[in-house]
Amino acid sequence: MQISRATAVKIGVGAISLILLLQAFNSFACYKHNFSDYLHGVMIFLFIPLLPAVISLFLPNALRAVGACACLAPWLILAYYVDCIKPYTDGGASMSYIAVLFYGTPCAIIGAIITGPLTRMFGININKR
Repeated sequence: MQISRATAVKIGVGAISLILLLQAFNSFACYKHNFSDYLHGVMIFLFIPLLPAVISLFLPNALRAVGACACLAPWLILAYYVDCIKPYTDGGASMSYIAVLFYGTPCAIIGAIITGPLTRMFGININKR
């Protein structure tokens, strides 16, 4: 299957947007943040894990951003589960977003790396235009 570069970039931007929407859901539904707090949380906890996806948009295969986002999303879901669904049992502050930062970043890098061979394996080619 042939995909134009512009379409691949749009799909990658869509994947990044879905990660930002997932974080918005966590921020507004669970933590009752305002928009400023949401942006602050994105800059602190998602800036570094989203870098592989953003960098992938400028590579020949922009679909690597989808792989990076797909491997980052479970960590955001885990953070939501730990902070908002699971009953609070221990004292102290929640450290779930530290896991997003420290484990989500290498997972996003691995997701971006393996997406290239996966797209070739499934016969998806990105045109240069």
